[in-house]
Amino acid sequence: MALKPLASEIITLKSLISQTRPLLYVPVPPPPSSTTTAPTIAPYPLLKDLSTLLRAHSTNLSIALRPPNLLYPAASKSIQEITNLIPQYLPAIQALPEISSLRRCIIQRVEDLFTSIAHSFSDGEANRDRLSGTGAIWSSCDALIALEALGTYGIVAELVQSYEALISDAAGELRVWVVEVCEGEDEGFVDDTAREDSTLEFWERPIAVGGRREDVVVVRGLVEVALKKVRLLEILLGAIRKRRLAGEGVVAEGVLEEVVEKAKGVSEAVDDVGMGFYEDEVGEAVEAQRRFQGEAVKLIDLVSCRDGSVEDKYTKWFHNCREALSKEG
Repeated sequence: MALKPLASEIITLKSLISQTRPLLYVPVPPPPSSTTTAPTIAPYPLLKDLSTLLRAHSTNLSIALRPPNLLYPAASKSIQEITNLIPQYLPAIQALPEISSLRRCIIQRVEDLFTSIAHSFSDGEANRDRLSGTGAIWSSCDALIALEALGTYGIVAELVQSYEALISDAAGELRVWVVEVCEGEDEGFVDDTAREDSTLEFWERPIAVGGRREDVVVVRGLVEVALKKVRLLEILLGAIRKRRLAGEGVVAEGVLEEVVEKAKGVSEAVDDVGMGFYEDEVGEAVEAQRRFQGEAVKLIDLVSCRDGSVEDKYTKWFHNCREALSKEG
């Protein structure tokens, strides 16, 4: 086995990874009470430096273990260098801003890196698999290196964009629902027998709006109203990213966690709207729409002004968006 001569170094590395993982989630310690000012750690540059070094050492390790000439001394040195870098991720994590969603996102990236390192030393790994493992380490390192360019506001913008994408997907599913159910040749009328005989799975085809044709017309109207609101939500989240989170950001850092949580709440409520219509629970869909409208209004209140109180040229647009989302129908 190619890795057998390196067993001791690999065991040490994996053990340190296992010990370090839970420490990533330890709460940030309070600042010391002494008057001496501790040096400030810039988390993103530190994560970039550590990951750049780790990427280089993983490359050297891959070269050292490339058949037919296995360079065990060089491989051993690379593993030791990687081992030394593992605990240095802790100060970077502890120095992150107190934004829970951001911290979870970055900790997950560090976890992914640790996992890719551990998997690269799996027993019985072929050379081709080892190259693939090195690629996984590179990818994980690159994800951490990219954080410096993003900064706090850029990372939050990515989180908001992920919820924007979910909302866009939900809107697409609703449009499909309208086409499949409300725009059929029979205008959506489905008798009970046809519904019982259907063998299609729930996720392959939405439950049709059963009953009278006038019911289908009413539901279609409700879906169209929901779609207009959802489309406005997509525009809203895009505007927040571009007008409030771009660059250095113009909203207070203290509200960023609320911004992410409200965007998440809006996304979840939009998903509930779709599920309500798909499951023929129109009342639940309407209630979910009221919920995402309410969450969206709260989100707008957080970002309509710069730093919470200073109006700018985009404030009026956010106010108009608030008014449009608040309206019934």
